[in-house]
Amino acid sequence: MSVPQVPPTPPQEPRSPIATAVLLIVGLLLLAPGVCSVIFIREYMYMRSLYPDGIPAQAYMGSDIWVLWVISFIISAGGIALIVFAFRRYRTSRTP
Repeated sequence: MSVPQVPPTPPQEPRSPIATAVLLIVGLLLLAPGVCSVIFIREYMYMRSLYPDGIPAQAYMGSDIWVLWVISFIISAGGIALIVFAFRRYRTSRTP
């Protein structure tokens, strides 16, 4: 009985630290819409609590601002995923 010959695994090529840095920068830029949305939601809710009867209901309930907030949070989730990917990429390139 013979042992099958397994070809040796090729050495891993080193990961570029520049590519990791670019991934981190793009991920941080993608976080900006979510941060802005959180700030605007806070201001928006504060305005509603200040003037509950003075602002017509259609001024804040009938708008499409909720859709914009959801889209902003989805973009920010992509930024978080990109940052996590960059850190995992950096960590796996440094392990022997």
